[in-house]
Amino acid sequence: MREPLHFLIVFLTVSLVSSSFVLPAEEAPLVKSNKEYDKRTVIKKSRIPGAGNGLFAVVKIKKEEVIGELGGRLIAENDPSRGNHYIASIPECAWQETHPYKYLDSKDYGANVSRINFAPSKINDKDTNFQNAAIKQLCQRPYFIFVALKDIEPGTEIWSSYGPHYEYDKFMKIAQVRDFFCGLLKMNCREKYTYAH
Repeated sequence: MREPLHFLIVFLTVSLVSSSFVLPAEEAPLVKSNKEYDKRTVIKKSRIPGAGNGLFAVVKIKKEEVIGELGGRLIAENDPSRGNHYIASIPECAWQETHPYKYLDSKDYGANVSRINFAPSKINDKDTNFQNAAIKQLCQRPYFIFVALKDIEPGTEIWSSYGPHYEYDKFMKIAQVRDFFCGLLKMNCREKYTYAH
């Protein structure tokens, strides 16, 4: 599983010569996140088998509080980096502000929240209550924030959904991942296993 996506605050702009001109990827404008949020979380090995790093609370984060902002490099439709797992689609309501860029690549500039891992909202049609964070899209900078869905205690791993367009199957169909999540629910999923984002 790719390490999760996560979000931002100060936006650096670049003057474009014309509306159709797109800077090379390495020179594209950056959206910087508010690093104050990163003091509330830590990146370390995820509890989910094979997920790499995850994000954990180091202080109590209350329901509806902002966990963090997703930073990144703005990229255009034809940018080759669109194939990585850290790409977020900027909401259409912000396109006039970000033109000609429609995506945010948070792989290298994503702040701590870019390491939030996915957890399913349902397994075999049963609510899991695993997700304790949600992505909110904004029409202005910072474009993306993660918000707590419930109180998150220190030491708790933060899990979310990546939305309906992310490809989950490659990771979620791994037996160890299936067994990890089903084990948390005290459920045997070897005969039947479905999940929802």
